[in-house]
This record gives sequence, structure tokens and C-alpha cells, in this order.
Amino acid sequence: MSGGAGLIVSAYAAAPALDGWDPKREAAFLSAAAALPHVAGLEIPLYATGELHKYDGGWFLEQVRHLPDHFSYIITTIPDTMDRLGTSADFGLASTTAAGKRAALSRVSVAAAAVRTLNAALGGKEAVRAVHLFSAPRYGAGHATSGFVAGVRALASSLEQVADYDWDGAQPVLEHCDVATDRWPAVKGFLPLEAEVEAVLRSGTGAGIAVNWGRTVIETRDACAPVQHVELALREGVLAGAVLSGSSPEATGFGEGWDDCHLPPAPVEPASLLTPQHVRSLAAVLDTASAAKGSDVYRGLKVSAPPRSLVSRRVDLLARSIRVVRGAGF
Repeated sequence: MSGGAGLIVSAYAAAPALDGWDPKREAAFLSAAAALPHVAGLEIPLYATGELHKYDGGWFLEQVRHLPDHFSYIITTIPDTMDRLGTSADFGLASTTAAGKRAALSRVSVAAAAVRTLNAALGGKEAVRAVHLFSAPRYGAGHATSGFVAGVRALASSLEQVADYDWDGAQPVLEHCDVATDRWPAVKGFLPLEAEVEAVLRSGTGAGIAVNWGRTVIETRDACAPVQHVELALREGVLAGAVLSGSSPEATGFGEGWDDCHLPPAPVEPASLLTPQHVRSLAAVLDTASAAKGSDVYRGLKVSAPPRSLVSRRVDLLARSIRVVRGAGF
């Protein structure tokens, strides 16, 4: 996907449903968000229920049928993953316990079924491009690098098994989240990017890696680190997607400082470290790789909205964020 192509927008992060269920408000938001310029598709969350909506999966599938025919979709398993970790600390594809790994593989099977359900709702076409998976479980702060070896082995084995599922054209992709450190509290605390890349390569399955700008910054406290993560994945030939999502060291109307609360870019949210210059730097790396290798990396945008925002405010935040990142060449 070149800089001239559209964005996969994680509209659910700004949706009214995060505050409660009102089908009319949710439908108005979804329709308006999908109609914004430069939107080429949506990221959709998988919930613990196995549905693609927090409140009503059937309702959501009906709404999706009315979205543009050319849209592509990404399903993310992060809500389901975090929900499972809340009750089972060893849950995850990188788990070194048989029970934790088996439980995670079972949930990935549910994600694959959700892909087929969504594709069927859209007339049988392969509209789902990727499914974002995660290298749970959480690791403790100060975990030695050598201690990740077992996690890499377990994750590679999981990816081998996942490759045999019926994905109906979708690609399994590991989205990188922050790793545990003894310097500050982790939000997710999953495997390091290097370990995830190693697991993908070791599996030999064609799985990919997605880099989320904000999650890398939360991990490193360095706004230049996302470019380095993207370059690493590109060098290894495993980068599937790059997602823009802001972060800030200070509390804002979107959430606490250094939390994974998906701030819009600056200047839409002045405290956001995701400035147009940083967007341009990342876009330049992706454009260079595309020109040299013809890589087809999808580009995403994930921004939230302050609690209790009006639908018009939520759509405006998305629209202004899109203008900023497109203006910076992303």
C-alpha cells in the first residue's frame, strides 16, 4: 500500500459504544467515519463473546453490509486477549504452559471463524486483509533477554499451528505492544519486537508484523523508536502494517500519561508526541521500501475520543487526524 492509498481506520477506538449502547448513535458514527476522505477500511475488534461488536455482533454485521464495497478490514484480538489475561495470567500464543497456549490457540480459532463470518456477510469476498494477534502472556519487569527464548519457541510453534486454520484469505499478523521493563510500568508487557520477528521467521508461515507508533513509544519513551522498529521489520521482510496512534507523557482528556489511549496526532491533541514531522519520517521509510521492493504494507490510524463525546466530536477528531497524517504523506 503506497502513500497514495487509503487508511485502515480503527474507528472503534472513538466509537460511542465505549460509553454505552445506543444503536442510533453508533450507526451514525460508523456511517460518518466510513465516509471520511482517505478511509479505505476499518479495524474491527474481536470481543470475548466471539462477536465483532461490544454489544451486538448481528447488528454490526448488518451495518457493515452498507459500507463501501472497496473497503478492507483488519480484525484485532486485543480486547479478547486482555480480557483473557485478566482471569488467566498464562494465557497467550507465547505461553510456555500447555494450558495457556491451548487456550490462546482456541481463541485464534474463534478469530478465524470471525473472518469467515465477516467475509460471508460481505457477499463471500475476501474482504478481511489481516488479523492482529499478540505475543501474550505478560512478562515480568527486568525479564532477562535470554529468558525470552522459551517464549519465542512457543510463539513460533503457535504460529505454525495457526497457519493451518481456515483464514479465508486473511493474514495472521503480530501487532507489537510494549515490553516489560524495570524502568517504568508496562501497559501490555509482551515480547520484544526482536523476539516476535524471530518467531515469525522461525515459523516460516508467512505471518507478518505490525508496528503501532504509540505502543512503541510507550515502550521506549522515544518518539524516534517507531521508525527503528519499522526498519527492523522491513529488513527482515516481515512488515505487514504500520499504524499511527499517538502517545503523551502527560495526562489528557483521552487518558493518563504513557497509557495506551490512542491520542490523535498533534496539533489535534497538542500534548501528543505524534507530530507531523514524526509522521513524515515514518512515511518516508515506508515509501522508500515500497519503491525499492514493491512492498505492500497497509497503513492504519487509531485515535480515540474523550469519554461522553458527542458523535459530531468523535467524527471531527477522526477527520482532523486524517488530514494531519495525510498532509504529512502517510
